[in-house]
Amino acid sequence: MGLTESEDTGIIPAPSSIVRAPSEITTVNSGLAKTVIPSKDSLAKVTYYKLDLDTILDGLIPDPLPESIGKDNAIHHLNIIIFGKPNTGKTTLSESLAQALARRYGQENVKALRSTRDLPALFENLDKLFKRFRKPPKAVVLFADDMTKALKKLSGTVAVKDSNGQLQKMRKVDYWLDKWYDIRGELFKRGMRQGLVIMVAALHRFYGGDIDLRADADLLLVRSTGTPGTFDANKVEKMLGPVVYYAMRQHEVDALRDRKELAWTAYVAKTGSGVFRAPRPLVSKKWIMRNVGAIETSQETAFEIVEPGGKSELREPEKKSAVEEKRAIQTRPQRGKWGRRFVMATGVLAILYLAWEYILPLLR
Repeated sequence: MGLTESEDTGIIPAPSSIVRAPSEITTVNSGLAKTVIPSKDSLAKVTYYKLDLDTILDGLIPDPLPESIGKDNAIHHLNIIIFGKPNTGKTTLSESLAQALARRYGQENVKALRSTRDLPALFENLDKLFKRFRKPPKAVVLFADDMTKALKKLSGTVAVKDSNGQLQKMRKVDYWLDKWYDIRGELFKRGMRQGLVIMVAALHRFYGGDIDLRADADLLLVRSTGTPGTFDANKVEKMLGPVVYYAMRQHEVDALRDRKELAWTAYVAKTGSGVFRAPRPLVSKKWIMRNVGAIETSQETAFEIVEPGGKSELREPEKKSAVEEKRAIQTRPQRGKWGRRFVMATGVLAILYLAWEYILPLLR
């Protein structure tokens, strides 16, 4: 599907290369100096006011999806990276992706898991996901939140069997990344033959991360550009192209005065690149993604959305004292059906005995 027309400029944006967007930027003779900011006309050409996630996904997901013939694996696979510093809306953007799939295939046909800094949890809960439903879902989303720290936690080795059945030591990070890249095979083992799987990795640092995550990305969504001259900013600029990069930077500056500008997201895919609006999902909608993994990591990112007076803000859950937490843990003992009947019978007998001893003599 082609890109739509901009409301402000009346210019029909043309798709650009996934490596670099067209640019009229000139640079100064210094490796550390910033490039000259493009003109407003150049920035307006890549800021799309009518573009949304549904349109971007139209260019990446075949319609209809491939169908399996017999026992072949016809699962369509997409790799998506969401880049941005902490608290820039990467988790919310992943939920927007899941809801875009729900609009496409129906919410009952979309299953999504999210883990924070716990890559193994995604695959350890796949079996539970498939056992809950009679037939495989049409679309599966696995979201690794804070993949940067999740990979750092995978230290040490694991014992795996080679083709000859011999035990071999393998680095944990390689073991779990192999499952990440071979997700079609993992789903195939669980009875899924066709449909769509989207792997979403949230990164707040490119440095030290797995290079295959960037090399194999079908779609890059950028929530913050980073400080110019740093490693991450240079990588983002190369992937987006200078014009898209500085258009996103301009929206970041505008967000200091208007929080609505936080909804802008830069993107690059094989179908093109640019900047589009990705507003927060509606508060009233039930989120599709199910949190898995360590409880403490899930609590770190748990926020409640409230809208006093039409304005939305983030509020951390109220912290309980140690005494309150202890009381919450101690559950009230539950009486069984026969226990309740015994108590009632005892009460009735006590009343009859008191009536026989004290009330009946008075009546005589």
